[in-house]
Amino acid sequence: MKQIRRGVFETNSSSTHSITMCLKSDYDRWVKGEILLFKGSGWSFEEGYKPQKNNFYTRAEAIEFMKHDKYCSNDTNWDDNDAVDEILRENEFVDSDYENDELEWYEETYITPSGEEVIAFGEYGYQG
Repeated sequence: MKQIRRGVFETNSSSTHSITMCLKSDYDRWVKGEILLFKGSGWSFEEGYKPQKNNFYTRAEAIEFMKHDKYCSNDTNWDDNDAVDEILRENEFVDSDYENDELEWYEETYITPSGEEVIAFGEYGYQG
């Protein structure tokens, strides 16, 4: 297999593979709804104000990113929680209730040599 991008796992298949690794404490905050996971590409955000894929952000941080999205309406009512929730979901800021019916989900727990608990989770399968 030819390596196209350095530091990136790639296959030539049409299957999907996703992995996010984090401390269990961050994962627990995500499950409790205290933080959101960004699953998007970030292509529509202003340079220098782009969320990183598979990183966690507070709701306030996610909203701040959305205010720098090239396609987010200037007349968005940021005090309307339901409307903001919809905007965040549409732009792939997800909570732990996120579900993709086309892919399988996995979650594994590991203990590092220094005793930290780490969670690896993500999706896999064919999304055709």
